[in-house]
Amino acid sequence: MKKIVVPFLFAAGLLLVGQQEAGAKGLTEVKSKRGYDSIQLVTESMEGNYFKVYRDGKKIWEGSKKDYVDANLEPDYSYTYKIGVYENEKLVDIVSYRAKTKKERQTNQDKVLDTTYSEETDLVTTVGKDYVTLEWEPIPDDDGIYEIYRDGKLLEKVSITKYTDFTVKNGQDHLYEIVASKEVSNKQKKEIKEQFKKNNIDFSKVDKEYLFNEVKTVGKVVETVEEISEEELASIDVPEEFVEAPIQTLGIPDVGAEVPAYLFRYQTFIPFASVDNPNQYHETLIGEYGTRLKGDNRGFDPFSNKYRTRVDVYADWWYPDLYADRLVGESVLYDSDGNVLMRDTASNSGIKVTKDLVSSTKMMWRVNHDVGVPFDPTYPNITYYYEGTVYKNGTFSLRGSHDKAPNHEIYAGNAYTDLRPLTAYTFAVGSTMDFAYLSPGTPQKYFEVSM
Repeated sequence: MKKIVVPFLFAAGLLLVGQQEAGAKGLTEVKSKRGYDSIQLVTESMEGNYFKVYRDGKKIWEGSKKDYVDANLEPDYSYTYKIGVYENEKLVDIVSYRAKTKKERQTNQDKVLDTTYSEETDLVTTVGKDYVTLEWEPIPDDDGIYEIYRDGKLLEKVSITKYTDFTVKNGQDHLYEIVASKEVSNKQKKEIKEQFKKNNIDFSKVDKEYLFNEVKTVGKVVETVEEISEEELASIDVPEEFVEAPIQTLGIPDVGAEVPAYLFRYQTFIPFASVDNPNQYHETLIGEYGTRLKGDNRGFDPFSNKYRTRVDVYADWWYPDLYADRLVGESVLYDSDGNVLMRDTASNSGIKVTKDLVSSTKMMWRVNHDVGVPFDPTYPNITYYYEGTVYKNGTFSLRGSHDKAPNHEIYAGNAYTDLRPLTAYTFAVGSTMDFAYLSPGTPQKYFEVSM
């Protein structure tokens, strides 16, 4: 991991029902009181006699008190703190803490989705030597058990809204995810069954538990402490993928520039070479049966040019401005012998990107996506919605929902370079039968991820 000191975008299970090892060796907890324009850090459990507080790579306070109020902050803004703990003038520990000030008022886009899973979940992290602690607001869950994942692998199942990972190693970056699920109402189950019958989808072949449940994932990207040093204390951690041989293509400032430009890429794709055509009505209309739709035949890859759709959102502080590219891949229909029957590309008019805020420190946007197969309007569309916020200090948050098919992937990184971006979120179908979840009315998958 390489360190820089300027704003930059950072680039499994046992059941635990009781309280975790709150007093484990080396665990230092940070508590905070967050207002609209201030964050109070309380560090009573720290054993040092002198402290230095850095915010986003700049020292903002030092002294012997174990609490500090950082005032005159922006509302609804994400801040990263590093606290240096000193004992007899020697630096003995570094604790990282991420928190966000409160919103002044609810905005219209906060009300777009109509389920509790669309509401933002407050998640804060404390990172010390050899541990990461996550604390989050309660998320509705039928059995009250949250699944905790790290980099896609199940770590634990917990019944409390706090989890500490003592298995991390220094100097590594991880994506933690908290997963909850809840069953939909009987009324919605009935509507889903009716929709399946209308579309001639074999209800007996789908996973009923997954079909009738809403699922929410809350993710957090964290960087563990690399070493106990003054350089580490004053630095912002950056994933190695972002700093290797930057290639400038449009003259935009280089890695570590004080005028950053960030890219957020959302792609949908079919991981299989082809899938059965789910539209029996269209088959009857054209008099061909056993037809198949061409897939993209790939895994997760930020640079692949094989996709159903790609939406790139650029946040560029050089101007400053926020803009987007909306791309749609070609659709191909094969007959039962593998011969091409039709090929066409759907319009990108079903993809709408809305700018909500462009300022000198923060940008906000929304993406509404509703794109189908161009051969006939009776094909189910791929639908998703998400809203994003990126801060000039390099942190970001994304939240939204999507169909449970096909595959979805979101990447975040430096714009206008060939540097590999950070994987912010992925979702994969389990089999070709999962494409039944594209049917209108089926429960969505909800997600949040922040840094």
